[in-house]
Amino acid sequence: IQGCSFAIWAPFVARVSVIGSFNHFDGRIHQMREVDPCGIYEIFIPDVGAGEEYCFEIKSKAGDIFRREDPFAFVKSKKNEGCALITNPPEMIWHDDAFLQSRKKADKAEMPLSICEISPDLFLADRKIAEDDVYLSEALLHLVQENGFNAVEFMPVMEHDDADPYAVTNFFALSSKIGRMEHFMKVIDTLHRNGIRVILDFPATFFSEKNQSLFRANGSPLYEYAEPTKERQPKSGYLTFDFGRKEVVNYLLSCALYWCSLCHVDGLRITDIAKIIYLDYDRPPGGWIPNIYGGNQNLEAEDFVKTLNQTVHKKDSGILMITKETANWPKVTTSAKEGGLGFDYKWNSGWARDFFAYMDNDPLYRSGHHNELVFSLIYHYTEHFLLSFSHEDIGGFSEMLSRMPGDSKQKEAGVRFAIAYLMVHPGRKMIFRGVCEIEADHEKHLRTLMQDLNRLYFEHPALYELDDAEGGFEWINSMAAQECMMSFVRHGKKEEDMLLVVCNMAGIPREFTVGVPRDGKYTEILNTDAKEYGGNGLENGTEVLEVVKREADGREFSIQVKVAASSLLVLRFVPYTAQENKIRLIRHETYVKMEEEQDESREALRKKQEAEEEKLLAELRKKYELEMSRQEESIREKYHKIEAEKIMHIVKASAKKTE
Repeated sequence: IQGCSFAIWAPFVARVSVIGSFNHFDGRIHQMREVDPCGIYEIFIPDVGAGEEYCFEIKSKAGDIFRREDPFAFVKSKKNEGCALITNPPEMIWHDDAFLQSRKKADKAEMPLSICEISPDLFLADRKIAEDDVYLSEALLHLVQENGFNAVEFMPVMEHDDADPYAVTNFFALSSKIGRMEHFMKVIDTLHRNGIRVILDFPATFFSEKNQSLFRANGSPLYEYAEPTKERQPKSGYLTFDFGRKEVVNYLLSCALYWCSLCHVDGLRITDIAKIIYLDYDRPPGGWIPNIYGGNQNLEAEDFVKTLNQTVHKKDSGILMITKETANWPKVTTSAKEGGLGFDYKWNSGWARDFFAYMDNDPLYRSGHHNELVFSLIYHYTEHFLLSFSHEDIGGFSEMLSRMPGDSKQKEAGVRFAIAYLMVHPGRKMIFRGVCEIEADHEKHLRTLMQDLNRLYFEHPALYELDDAEGGFEWINSMAAQECMMSFVRHGKKEEDMLLVVCNMAGIPREFTVGVPRDGKYTEILNTDAKEYGGNGLENGTEVLEVVKREADGREFSIQVKVAASSLLVLRFVPYTAQENKIRLIRHETYVKMEEEQDESREALRKKQEAEEEKLLAELRKKYELEMSRQEESIREKYHKIEAEKIMHIVKASAKKTE
């Protein structure tokens, strides 16, 4: 029999009916039967097919009659608000089997991940694309590939409120602005065939009152908490899902699996979980009730998060589970077996906040904020972090430009430094599409920088394969606050993969003596002040910078580098070849031999000088002694003469007295 089955969960009601264009929206005709005491209602209606509008009419035990949308609706009606459309399952021939197999084998701890965050609404608003137009696939692919990303993260693609894309109104329905589900699936298939992952924002922590399928679903709180201290999130006013109800948890789990299974989605990004796992988040004293153990943890929400991650990973271990958590909950990216929540990555919101707290200051005053720039490395290894310049952190290029101090050139230099610093700092990367698509006069320069940064990121394992290992990062100088300078090394598994990063956040160009961990050669491979990026072109050139044996930054060897104002440069370590080592050995031996010969010559000269000095001293001593002898003889003669005169004088005096 041709027809359609309907089902809904609506406990504690007197009646549930399916109404639609097929029964003139008369709730008396197709009344549903309760098939489970928990409140599950079902009905099969013959001769009802795709394209028909429908919704549910519910009569409460108090006699009130109201309508509700289907929480599991796949297509929202454009004609009648609050109605859905009956639709057949989408038909799709996928061509991404090889990609899906490869993602299962990928090591999430060591693989490179550079994400472009995209708002489908804004992307489509810029291009008036018909539902059956394949241009969306081509345009998205061009944007992602041109800038060098290997993943995209879509802000919510579900039906949502026009004012806020995170206020989802139908969790299972694709936004009508994007088009048909088949079209969206083709977009994902195109991206997959080009090696690009697709991640969806999944606001599984709250919903809006405008969600006509979930809000007061049976006339009273059902999907949301009934307790006033849990019902709403204080600042936004959005409703929090009741994670204590198994039916609500299963609804969210089925939604996550639906998008992952039907659309071959590669990851889900869950909105800020701190708002649900802490009972006192944004709430004043007395505005929350402790859990059964007296703590501030929402134990139900914690269990939901763990279950969600375990369920999705059980379906496909290659799917990425990402979240934002702003209240320092421990072990967010540790597996549930080890006492964690089980996410793969966590947004490092504190990094972006601290970074811009530093960069917002004029370079003259940045020295007093140096700790804000280096603080992230103190806690980086506590989680598997993802660094972001997301729509939440900064917005687009214009917003980022406006935050930088100085004139237009200095502002642009600050933006270039910001993006480059994100790409060389430990952690996976995500940048909002608005940063990549900018005004025409800046577009070429910044796009070239973005391309080169992503190319640098993927070509050099030191920038990703030890992101979560302390051995992957080494400070060279983190203490030069007064100079607004810092330098560090990124290490890979191979010693020769090492990269040296030198940053100058001051408002003037500087030349630094930078300590290096290894003797060898260093070649500049990226400089944000290069002319092709819109800079002034103060570079160290392509020539090899030879290490000198001069102590700096507590290291035996060092190099001299020039760094422009508000700029960052990356230098690749190049170990000496066997032939170069032979040449250096010959040079060293020649140098040592020359030093020995010079030492011998200096020693002979020293001995000759000592002998001449000794001879001269002997002659001087002899002359001195002779002179002293003569002087003594003269003194004795004078003394004897004086004594004789005295005696004569005495004799004469005595003779006069006798007379």
